[in-house]
Amino acid sequence: MPRVHSIPSAQPRMLAMVPHRTPEAVVRGRIDAWVDAWSSDACATDMEVLRPLMGKGTLNMMSDFGSDIALSDSFDTYQAIWMPVLRETFRSWQVAIASDVDIRASQSLASAAYFTLFEGETHEGTAMIQRQAVSAVWEIQDGEWRLVQEHTSVDSEGRMA
Repeated sequence: MPRVHSIPSAQPRMLAMVPHRTPEAVVRGRIDAWVDAWSSDACATDMEVLRPLMGKGTLNMMSDFGSDIALSDSFDTYQAIWMPVLRETFRSWQVAIASDVDIRASQSLASAAYFTLFEGETHEGTAMIQRQAVSAVWEIQDGEWRLVQEHTSVDSEGRMA
């Protein structure tokens, strides 16, 4: 009986085609998505575009303005605090990363520290720019990195120059 030789496949294995992304790279992508979504274009009427990036259950979100602090323990309270402020104050706004992003990650938890610039135009036409220090904690939930804690300090007095 003749011997049959197997012909090697010219197709690479499927798993070999999928590049492995480090937790830091995936979290950086989520941070970029978070910052990109913080704009008047993406959040014109609500902040629902941010919901898939945020953790489920209790959140710890704090914004420090020097003399005032805003606290949120869920996506709904976060949106209830920020949307009225944004809509009543600004005609347009956007946030951009303004520094390196320092990410430390394990398999299921990551911390990130960076600066952003919030730029907005008020309804009166006045430009407003604020530098913000951000410290964030991301956690794997349902197979996705989700924001579970954020502390933002607004540099309203030029302390972070």
